[in-house]
Amino acid sequence: MTPTTTITGWLFDLYPSQRGMTLWLMDREGRKYCCHDPFTPSFFLHVPETEKERIAAILRPFPFRIDVERALQREIYSDEEWNVLRVTVHDTMHVKGVVRRLAKHFPYFVFFNSDIMPQQLYLYHTGLFPLAYGEYAVGADGRITGWHLQESADDMDYGIPPLTTMTLKNRPDIVSPKYRRTYQLEVAYDGHTYALENERPAEIVAALNRHLHRCDPDIIMTEYGDAVLLPMLTRLAAHEGLPLDLNRDPAAGYITTNESSYFAYGKIVHKDGAFELAGRWHLDTENSFMMGEASLDGVLEIARLTQLPVQHQSRSTIGSALSSMQLSWAYRHGYLIPAKKREPEEFKSASTLLLADRGGLIFQPVMGYHEHIAEMDFVSMYPTIMVEHNVSPETVNCRCCRNTAVPEIGYTICERREGIVPATLRPVVRKRAGYKKLKKSLKKAGDQRWVVYDRRQNALKWMLVTCFGYLGYKNARFGRIEAHESVNAFSREAILRAKEIAEAQGFSFLHAIVDCMWVTRKGATEADYEALAAAVRNDVGIDISLEGTYTWLLFPASKMDPNIPTANRYVGWYESNEIKIRGIEIRRRDTPVFVKRMQGEMLKIMGEARNVAGLQGLLPAVLAKAGEFVAELRGGKADPLELVIRRHLTREAEEYTTNTVNATAAKALEEAGIHLQPGEAVEYIIVDMSGKKKPMKALPLPLYAFDEGYDIEAYTTMALQAVATLLSPFGYDVPRLREVLGCSPPPRQRARPATAQGSLFDP
Repeated sequence: MTPTTTITGWLFDLYPSQRGMTLWLMDREGRKYCCHDPFTPSFFLHVPETEKERIAAILRPFPFRIDVERALQREIYSDEEWNVLRVTVHDTMHVKGVVRRLAKHFPYFVFFNSDIMPQQLYLYHTGLFPLAYGEYAVGADGRITGWHLQESADDMDYGIPPLTTMTLKNRPDIVSPKYRRTYQLEVAYDGHTYALENERPAEIVAALNRHLHRCDPDIIMTEYGDAVLLPMLTRLAAHEGLPLDLNRDPAAGYITTNESSYFAYGKIVHKDGAFELAGRWHLDTENSFMMGEASLDGVLEIARLTQLPVQHQSRSTIGSALSSMQLSWAYRHGYLIPAKKREPEEFKSASTLLLADRGGLIFQPVMGYHEHIAEMDFVSMYPTIMVEHNVSPETVNCRCCRNTAVPEIGYTICERREGIVPATLRPVVRKRAGYKKLKKSLKKAGDQRWVVYDRRQNALKWMLVTCFGYLGYKNARFGRIEAHESVNAFSREAILRAKEIAEAQGFSFLHAIVDCMWVTRKGATEADYEALAAAVRNDVGIDISLEGTYTWLLFPASKMDPNIPTANRYVGWYESNEIKIRGIEIRRRDTPVFVKRMQGEMLKIMGEARNVAGLQGLLPAVLAKAGEFVAELRGGKADPLELVIRRHLTREAEEYTTNTVNATAAKALEEAGIHLQPGEAVEYIIVDMSGKKKPMKALPLPLYAFDEGYDIEAYTTMALQAVATLLSPFGYDVPRLREVLGCSPPPRQRARPATAQGSLFDP
């Protein structure tokens, strides 16, 4: 009998290998253990019995064992048992190849469980999850023979192993590494930073290996590591015929994917390919939405819940995270997981379409400045609706119940079984509420642990924000438009009831956006608003909170028409002396830093006002501050690097047919040998918006030279528009601002600083 060792620690990493599934464990002292489990993944085909021999013949050429047998699995929409073929592959490294071979002979809709990563399927099958802490029994041959977990994925109080981190990046530069031809690498760990500047590639690789051996990092943190740094380093090592010890497991390869551009929610999105390591984590801060929003704490929180390996989770979309939770639930309950979405939209009459095909309810705001306004938010409205009303793709218009549970549109909701969406969202809603309470109490007590809980709840917030959109997403595995429409119907009913209750108590209803409303009543106190929230909560059944009361609040006009308000742009100061900003220039990613800084200074002055009359009294100071910035701009003294505009490309450079600013910048980069995919960001400085003096309207940042200057008039217009956003309710639109600030447009000109410093591009 093989002796076993018990390792108490965390499941750190896992990936498919020749031994089935390779797993890395880490104990409390930071020691790492490489183990394996001979896992054999399976997928299913819903085909007639007569196809079994044909499938066996198709799979016979593979040089490893593949079993084909009949099995009973449940279909989620009908909840019926289906007789399907289970295909079990005894080589985790080649499951995709088996699926691809069969896909040439069978249509996609007969495949189930076939496009799930083996490591993901392993976690579903075993019930393990990333950083699962417990006691693991390991045989002398390194095989895991069993485990006893001491925590669950739903726990809020859990520990993290003692992780060591190495940072690998280019030396700080204003130009992204994606646009550079040479690299000056920096390696940082243990509080020290080392430069790898030798021009000989072999010495760079050797130096990096020395640092990897010395530090032995658990995490390699990079900027543009997926797109640029790690592919570049592996190419250098291969060219020089040298090993590169990025992996902790020398027998494993790298897991890489290709970059892609795709259309989602009305815009083109670009995603860099992944470069994942074995036995270590590679986390690219520039290729991870969650790292930017919630740091490593948020990534680990989501990975535990979704059962996606940490490296993969850090690069995944929130939709993929939600999908993984649903896939895990379906797997545990014996439901078939379709390879692609299978449920089409149901036929609807014209009258039903008119009722159903509407979004959340929005009341257009009353334009201008207001004072003593309360903002009230429904807490996680859409997730709560899904959980409390059992809204899920398989429960809406189910085949077993007859009711008209959905308001307005009368859809049926199943009364016999809980849906996959509410079942998977319930722990997320519960955990986020718990984290918010912990954060609040710890912050009040001065305990810095509140930061960790805030990051965790922020990560969960994005899951809850996304879950509604994913419910109706065309490619969602368990998505269905009727479920999406049902949630909207419940939300419209809730906001209408809230409006009626508020007006019945004498409150004026100024604005509402789906799950948030702004109300006021002369002389109302915080207690009055809390009482209103309680009344709405009791009637609607969804928690609603008082976010705060504003001393003043601005709903600006639309940029397209000064007589039309916009629902998602506002700025105001809470009575707690905090500012809230949505949609205006200072919050926009495509606004130059110079304009953001100007608007921020103006708002700082305006924050001193306690009402609208106080704002009017501050107008001279606010205009003077704006005038300082405009004068600096028009005097050619603005720093060009604060005038950089960042926008995303919607197509390939050669596909632009008009000479827009984006087009000229993209084409200039293409001519310089720098190819950008649709969805990638291009950064540029406008040098001649008219294109009359210089056809190149804007120069991309890597090709910009300081003696090129900038288009004074174009940037002046941007600045004045930002000023007008705040001051137009007082009569200061752009034409009047030009007059007041003395900047009527002269013939178009470019600012040229006296000292030229050459190109920003590394030759």
